[in-house]
Amino acid sequence: MRSSVAELRVAGLVKRYPGAASPAVDGVDLTVEQGEMLALLGPSGCGKTTTLRMIAGLIEPTAGTISVDGRDLTRTPVHKRGMGMVFQSFALLPHLTVAGNVAFGLDMRRLPAAEKKKRVAEILDRVRLGHLAERRIGQLSGGQQQRVALARALVVNPSVLLLDEPLSALDAQLRESLRTEIREMQQNAGITAVFVTHDQDEALSMADRVAVMDNGRVAQIGTPQEIYENPADVFVATFIGRANLFDGELTASGVVVPGLGTLPVTSDRAHGPVTALLRPQAVRLSADGLPGTVRSASYTGDQVAYQVDAAGHTFLVDTVAAGAPLTRGDAVHLAWDDTAVRVLPPRDAS
Repeated sequence: MRSSVAELRVAGLVKRYPGAASPAVDGVDLTVEQGEMLALLGPSGCGKTTTLRMIAGLIEPTAGTISVDGRDLTRTPVHKRGMGMVFQSFALLPHLTVAGNVAFGLDMRRLPAAEKKKRVAEILDRVRLGHLAERRIGQLSGGQQQRVALARALVVNPSVLLLDEPLSALDAQLRESLRTEIREMQQNAGITAVFVTHDQDEALSMADRVAVMDNGRVAQIGTPQEIYENPADVFVATFIGRANLFDGELTASGVVVPGLGTLPVTSDRAHGPVTALLRPQAVRLSADGLPGTVRSASYTGDQVAYQVDAAGHTFLVDTVAAGAPLTRGDAVHLAWDDTAVRVLPPRDAS
């Protein structure tokens, strides 16, 4: 069973609620290529779930268009959009069996009984739940329920798969294993997919591209590597990961930062106030360099996250765990490559 492959386009999407001071979604433009998985990432209230629900047809947009393969679906009812959706709560029906839940969407489409039975069996085998077809939902684990919800969305051969925080109800270890499973199923089916998450690790590990949202708008869209290594502004830099940020002045020789002197950088930005970004894993403990003192150390097994006071700043430093971690008060030196420094708009402009 292979889902149809489609391109999703969202143009100028707006949602205003009566009495609200500002739009929940404010002019979102997105193109999701055929077979691509796009993550909508952002904090609570940024508009990501509202955007997804407008794409699904569960919320009517105030303005803008939604199309699949050039066909305008903006005013098309939910059941005629040809999309599949996995909800955060799974939204499974407890009075039905596993097979009954998976078949629910096919019942709505009035498929012949033989075709329905065949498709349900195929998709349950794909998600490794064929042996549980007659179980009740209450008899399943959280991970099994998540697979049922995914099977129900995929069994209708959707043109686009939509997932609303599909792993948030599960424990951390199960979430990590299911990330890989969902990604593999999406790639094997060649299906176009959009998923909402507030978890940056989830977005970076699963998506082909990430759209970071803030205040109803897309702050930046790009591959996980582009978003992480070259964020558009301070908001994206701090939401997508941990960051050392230094306010300074961009000059011909680099960014002049109080206490640190001039950080050499290559930038085509106009000279003036900027914020310099240095990721924690780009900073290393060295035999010489900028002298500092360990403020704290957090050991996580494979990594040690340090806070180091140096030159009037507190540096975040991520290192591979090797031997006993340094302790508070230890003297160290910090170093980094000039190429690791990024120049962002000043903090108050982000």
